[in-house]
Amino acid sequence: MSNDSVQPGGVALRDPFYGAPFAEAVRRFWRKYTVFTGRASRAEYWWWWLTTSVVGLVLLLVPQLFTPGSPVLENPLGSYLFVLWGLVTLIGSLALGARRLHDADRSGFWQFLHALPVLGGIVLLVMFLLPPNPKGVRFDA
Repeated sequence: MSNDSVQPGGVALRDPFYGAPFAEAVRRFWRKYTVFTGRASRAEYWWWWLTTSVVGLVLLLVPQLFTPGSPVLENPLGSYLFVLWGLVTLIGSLALGARRLHDADRSGFWQFLHALPVLGGIVLLVMFLLPPNPKGVRFDA
């Protein structure tokens, strides 16, 4: 399917979907998994962030039900599943983060701030919360 095709909600896949509903935001994440160009709305970004956090937590905690004697968060199966989920979604999450920064007229390379403990995460949090900037259209393909 081309990036020009209109998706549910009447928004082309190449365009940011402002006010995207949950299901559409998750669908767009997977359809644009390796797309580092263009822009993503705050709704697209934060719905995915919530989804990946909940899935990661479930993968970490569900194995605990089958080994009740082991300490919480120390179940090896849960740890492996959590790491596997992180690896499977890594590229897509970086691509979505770059597109979100583009929507705020920032370069996707700002994500290198993840390498700075605490401070980098706080700065990126603020950047991901920024409203759309019309100048961000320069990042569209």
